Amino acid sequence: MIDGTKQSELLSTLEKLKKDNEVIEVRILKTDKGTISGYFDDHDSLVQAVKKYIGKYDIYITLNPVKKELLARCKNRLQTYAKTSSQDGDIERIQKILIDIDPMRASGISSSEDEKKSALELVKKIRKDLMEEGFSEPVVADSGNGYHMLLAVDLDNTKGNVEMIKAFLAALDFLYSTDKAQVDVTTYNPSRIVKFYGTKACKGDNTTDRPHRWSKIVKVPAQLNGISQSQIQKIAAKKPKEEKPSKKVAKGKTLDVNEFIQKHNLDLAYSAAYGGNATKYILGTCPWNSDHTDNSAYIIQYDSGGLAAGCHHNTCSGENWKSLRDLVQEDEVTSVGEEEKQSDIIIKLAENFQYFRNDIEEPFVAIQKNGHWEVMEMKSQKFKLYLTKLYFEHTNSAPGSDAISQALKVLEMKAIFSDDNDERTLQKRIAEEDGSFYYDLCDSDWRVVKVNEEGCWIEENPPILFTRNRNMKEQVEPDFAVQPNQLFDLVKKHFRFKKHSDTVLFTTYLVSCFLPEIAHVILVLFGEKGAAKSTTMRMVKRIVDPAMQDLLSMPTSKSDLAIVLSNNYMPCFDNLDTLSAEKSDMLCMAATGGAFTKRTLYTDSDETILRFKRSVSLNGINIVATRPDLLDRSIVLELERIPKSERQSERTIWKSFEADIPKFLGAIFNGISEAIPQYDETELEEVGRMADFTYWGYAIAEVLGLGGDEFRKAYLSNQDTANEEALASHPVAAAVIALLKNTSNWSGSVSSLLKELERTAERERINTRVKTWAKDANVLSKRLKEVKSNLEEIGIYYDIRHAGDFKKITLEKHVEMKQEGGTGEKALHRPLHDEDDDYDFEEDLA
Repeated sequence: MIDGTKQSELLSTLEKLKKDNEVIEVRILKTDKGTISGYFDDHDSLVQAVKKYIGKYDIYITLNPVKKELLARCKNRLQTYAKTSSQDGDIERIQKILIDIDPMRASGISSSEDEKKSALELVKKIRKDLMEEGFSEPVVADSGNGYHMLLAVDLDNTKGNVEMIKAFLAALDFLYSTDKAQVDVTTYNPSRIVKFYGTKACKGDNTTDRPHRWSKIVKVPAQLNGISQSQIQKIAAKKPKEEKPSKKVAKGKTLDVNEFIQKHNLDLAYSAAYGGNATKYILGTCPWNSDHTDNSAYIIQYDSGGLAAGCHHNTCSGENWKSLRDLVQEDEVTSVGEEEKQSDIIIKLAENFQYFRNDIEEPFVAIQKNGHWEVMEMKSQKFKLYLTKLYFEHTNSAPGSDAISQALKVLEMKAIFSDDNDERTLQKRIAEEDGSFYYDLCDSDWRVVKVNEEGCWIEENPPILFTRNRNMKEQVEPDFAVQPNQLFDLVKKHFRFKKHSDTVLFTTYLVSCFLPEIAHVILVLFGEKGAAKSTTMRMVKRIVDPAMQDLLSMPTSKSDLAIVLSNNYMPCFDNLDTLSAEKSDMLCMAATGGAFTKRTLYTDSDETILRFKRSVSLNGINIVATRPDLLDRSIVLELERIPKSERQSERTIWKSFEADIPKFLGAIFNGISEAIPQYDETELEEVGRMADFTYWGYAIAEVLGLGGDEFRKAYLSNQDTANEEALASHPVAAAVIALLKNTSNWSGSVSSLLKELERTAERERINTRVKTWAKDANVLSKRLKEVKSNLEEIGIYYDIRHAGDFKKITLEKHVEMKQEGGTGEKALHRPLHDEDDDYDFEEDLA
């Protein structure tokens, strides 16, 4: 029997994983009364029915919803010696995919603690990698002996979809299974049963070393979002394709892969069973590219005699068993001396290039072409192709892939360990050196605009400052005859803001985007349908950082967002509804400068560092930036809906705008040149949250003829509006404001304050079913800290002190708060979004 807490846990499992009235089959295997089975659409009846079997047998439930007519077999009760159970055709839809990760051990026994830990390490790795691929966060569960991940889907129960899931699991097995833990490839069938989390796993005898353990759900995301077929297919495509060996072998014999590996001196890291019908041999060093020393290359031998080979790296995407066989056979007839000669020739051909490293120790090369320097990343495919081109032009033959790899190692060594300690900070689009600002025009001659207090001009042979990517687009030449005081009229001609103060603020902001190495404010555009939000953002991008793909959708994963921020000087995210907490934090970091580290693909310890300080912009029908830290770093501008009588065709709008871009640029660069000495002399008593932007904005507004004080007034007013939005979007702040509406102070313990705020929230109908609400007293302190500066802006202060055996908190209101239409009312009634909160996955799995 189980206690009330366990019953609640079982009901919670059903609530989290199953929909109301969904039909579930319970199945208990290998009992003294045969298979016990029953069908349930009532959760309470299900829990009551299984209670007496918990701790005696393993108890399972169907993963996917069973057709409702099967209730007639045994409705809301269990039957012993069951003759029938759910088959694949009895499943209504496929709504979950089970990734079952089990430690390797003998069958019929529970896992040891060390064995179970190996499954834990594997589930963390797979979860992290899938989320970096854009997968929604899965449910994670402890099965008692291993770990499960449940991915939400919504698929028809068809043979094609089942085969797709089968290939998906086989690919995960291939990519991640080791000799210690493996992905179960058999859980693809729609009628799959899964552990009823909250019951006990009872494999074998219950011993000290291999105990029976309680299963449990470890993590359920705030919102269980589904993954798409294309995401599943992308992973499934990584499953190796079986190839038949072209060389005939005697009947009943197959190629001895171990002998093949030894004969050709391939670097075998380990071998393991794969997919139930094959053996995989993981190579420590890739035979096609010796730079890949991260167990990314493989050979697979199937029981049928078929073979497969390849490497996970993109640069080896075309390699297979045939190319491996051809490679090792070629090595047998190619002498070591000839191979070394190829690499030596390549090194000699590249000896006059400039080699250096950037500030995070990545190797770069500068190649002189037609009187200017072009910069390439040494690990890029472009540089490898350039070396191949040099060798082909010199010898009229192709170099071996290993020769390119050997030469690259030597050249990268020259860059990293340069005798003259040549380290340079490379930027995209905008840079600063020796007191001058530089803007990369991204043309084929690598020309730049140089700006300092003496003026601005195009520099034909600039210092090595920039790196580029394929998305960056060439900028037009500025018209330097246009003066700074003409910029405001250009802005009014092409942009429509509701308020004059917003137009002043935007004009100043536009110039500030061209300033390197300052903390940039985030531009947040909003407005009703027909306010030209996307067109406005596209125009801003065209002026500042023209690109092939100008507007971006918000990536689903944190790592993908980091890549976008790293690759774009001005990333513009279009048509947003909401922003999660972690993405808001990433954008904050992008505004003020920071770095994101991630494990380099197919390595255990190497890190890829993505560094950025960016000028970010966002747009949406509503204000999408709602978290206090993000709003503190933003300017929020409302666009005016364009009347029908004034609407023009896209072609007409862009023709006029493109004609004025040289004028925009000329006015901006001249404005920066004149603002530099003004900035050095500017002293202000009050500045906004973004201090650099306040000082530079003041200087810029002065030279534009807008007036520094007019700019500062517009910026501080905009920040007040942003502060109201931050408070309106935070349920704890809303409840505090409501609590102090009719009193000037409150004092008591933190736990009593939480109870008081809960009562206030219920009375004022503030949404507490969001992650930003405080569930306990410890979290309340954290939530208050998040909005401390915002509350102080409207005159609310708090203090927490130890008072014996509890923490005492005092709230004080120092100014009269607005009652109608101001911060208090807005904060009480604004709808709140359910956002992700910070979550310590390893702590929950401990």
